Amino acid sequence: MFDRSALPSRRTVLKGAFAGAVLLGAPACGSSQPAGYAGETPRRGGNLRVVISGASTTDDVLDPHLAGSWGGGAVAKNVFDKLVAYNHDLTIRPRLAESLEPNADGTVWTIRLRKGVRWHDGKPLTADDVLWSVKRILDPANKLPAAADLAMVDLAGSRKVDDTTVELRMTQPMADLGALLAGWYVYVVQAGTNTFDKQRPPVGTGPFRFDTWAPGERTKLVRNDAYWEHGKPYLDSVEVILAAKADARLNVFLSGEADVVHELSHVQGKAQQTNPALTIHQSPVGTFQAFNMLIDQEPFTDPRVREALRLSVDRKAIVDSVYFGYGDIGNDLYGKGAPNYADSIPQRAYDPEKARALLRAAGKENLKVTLHTADATPGFVESALLFAEQAKKAGITIEVSKSAPDSYWTDVFLKQPFTQTGWGSYALEWFYGQAIVSDAPTNETAWKRPAWDQKFATARGTLDAELRRQRYLELQQELWSDGGYIIHSYAKWLDGVSPHVRGIHGTTVATDDWCSYRNVWM
Repeated sequence: MFDRSALPSRRTVLKGAFAGAVLLGAPACGSSQPAGYAGETPRRGGNLRVVISGASTTDDVLDPHLAGSWGGGAVAKNVFDKLVAYNHDLTIRPRLAESLEPNADGTVWTIRLRKGVRWHDGKPLTADDVLWSVKRILDPANKLPAAADLAMVDLAGSRKVDDTTVELRMTQPMADLGALLAGWYVYVVQAGTNTFDKQRPPVGTGPFRFDTWAPGERTKLVRNDAYWEHGKPYLDSVEVILAAKADARLNVFLSGEADVVHELSHVQGKAQQTNPALTIHQSPVGTFQAFNMLIDQEPFTDPRVREALRLSVDRKAIVDSVYFGYGDIGNDLYGKGAPNYADSIPQRAYDPEKARALLRAAGKENLKVTLHTADATPGFVESALLFAEQAKKAGITIEVSKSAPDSYWTDVFLKQPFTQTGWGSYALEWFYGQAIVSDAPTNETAWKRPAWDQKFATARGTLDAELRRQRYLELQQELWSDGGYIIHSYAKWLDGVSPHVRGIHGTTVATDDWCSYRNVWM
């Protein structure tokens, strides 16, 4: 829900309001080597084993348009590819698309594909594949989460110009289509493909080909020798091992069964800092960590109750005590570090006395609520317990209910009125479509405001960059004042890497380099 040499530099064409939206040339993938490995020449060969959190057996899927877990995302990232992807600062870099170019009012976007790209079965990538992928995502019968990303595409008005050119028509102006095409699920799949399983294994354009799959346990991928990034990947194969709990992941690594452990807990990061068996890499921007209230359910229907709870959390204490400094405090807004993020909104402070006064005015003194948590993400349980202690000063009793991590997202999340959530880093355009608008597939706060939805549609279609920034500020002001998120922290993603592994460095979650193994060597 939820992100590694050197290539020729790319040219970026800037066209007024579309600065950064039109991309040409080769992908800028950053350094292939982390600090300390400069001057070493990448060598081919080796089997990389990585351990990462994943879904249950029934939710571990090979369909890139459905794979929502971190483990599923890591597999999709290396088998498939997107038209464009995010840099660490959430601007856009080209992948399968050589360029994205809008018309004068942002209602038609022309996509020119990179030439010479082939699928794992040898077929060439064509415009038909792009149009099929968009059609599959938008088909209501498929109920795919990426449909929210591409809802503004007028499929009937879109067309194939030639084998490597697609014209996508919008139902409304779009100032930055690339921000949506870079979203978590928006992979290009081969035309005609609808099923991804053992009998019909996935065929992608990515650096690795599918080999074997044990649902809920592990997936093995092997090198794609015909990969379009010349000379890549270096590895012979990659095994993606799933383990729901942080302790289990670290034990897999320390026992020698994995070369990389993704998503270390922050207490593990602190404890392992001096261990010569691994180097710890942290993401430049953290994943947002939040308590989310369903604002259509009691007692969260009252905005005074929501504000009181937001004032009852000591964010700095959580960052210091739960994340051991591996993070930044949150301000109840998604998108820290993203373009158009409203960093001008004042930081909400810990103010239990004001919270107590708000509850008194609402007739909700001595408020009691249940917060549902699980060891599904490092820091979830610890931050919930600390929040419960902090809220006592406001006269609030928070009962913490702990669920099993492998069933939390399916049996508890979105089904209970007060839970916890976390997201990787995306543009605001993408996140709002996935989690905020009234019909969002993961509307985890039950924020359903048609007037806000219309303002959002206007903002993302505003061509003037400064006016667009102002409109996004207004949207965020409303969310900050009245929404259902208590975003207390942006916790850094931590990876533990064995000394014999090269080419992995700290990456922002859900960006192009996150969990991408095309630049890794041993």
